[in-house]
Amino acid sequence: MLSIKNEKDIPHILKYHRAKDMVNIMTFFPDLSPIDDLAIIIDEDDYLKNKDKLTNLTSIRNGNPVQEHCMKSIPVKEINPNVLDIIKEIKKENSKGVLILFHLNVPTTERYERYAGISVGISLGKKIYIDAVGKGFDGREVLKGICTHERYIIPWNDIRKINIENFNSYNKFIISDDEYVKTRTERINYLVSCGLSKEELENAIPKTYTRIPEFIWLDILKNIIKPLEKEEDLLRDCGFLEFNLSGHTEEKRFRPWQMADDKRM
Repeated sequence: MLSIKNEKDIPHILKYHRAKDMVNIMTFFPDLSPIDDLAIIIDEDDYLKNKDKLTNLTSIRNGNPVQEHCMKSIPVKEINPNVLDIIKEIKKENSKGVLILFHLNVPTTERYERYAGISVGISLGKKIYIDAVGKGFDGREVLKGICTHERYIIPWNDIRKINIENFNSYNKFIISDDEYVKTRTERINYLVSCGLSKEELENAIPKTYTRIPEFIWLDILKNIIKPLEKEEDLLRDCGFLEFNLSGHTEEKRFRPWQMADDKRM
């Protein structure tokens, strides 16, 4: 087992996709990260040997070595996931794949209750690209390119002048009603496959598109876009020229799970 609480393990954790992205967020945007503990499990024996130490790490992802293309996400059932079964699925997909377990330091909501899923793409010194999906969706859709409900493009030189009053002037796309219905159906079908109730999802996810609330955009302006100018030199020195912060909202804040740079394959 590799644990972020053991400093000597961190260089080894950084050798895995998704785990590296999560550590990046914790390093460069510590006030945004919803993650405060993380461990990597290599295989079934590793899990069984360390199971008693992992009771607090209830969130699950999968990863693989950064020298390879990032493996596909292994779907996880929402209700009582069987960790050993998940490890078997990971190994079936990639023999070098690992289980990433982590703890969230914020109250979590159901996947259909969140205000938005958002990816903030940053081309350092050039532009900021925001793709977002609305209520009932999350970062999965924008990160995987499944769909986008709203898109914004902000020139780097506008960082100082952008504010919540003029934010909408940077909007480049809003999904049509017909296209939204298609994405809603696909989202519901996916969440049903994760063990959620179709009836509950039908009631919770808006039937017509509702734009992302202003307070979410205010949070992103304050905690990501405005600080970028001050952190530009540090990010450049660390090699972050093209990267994105992606994830979903919890309550009234954007809580990105990962910071992936252009080196991710």
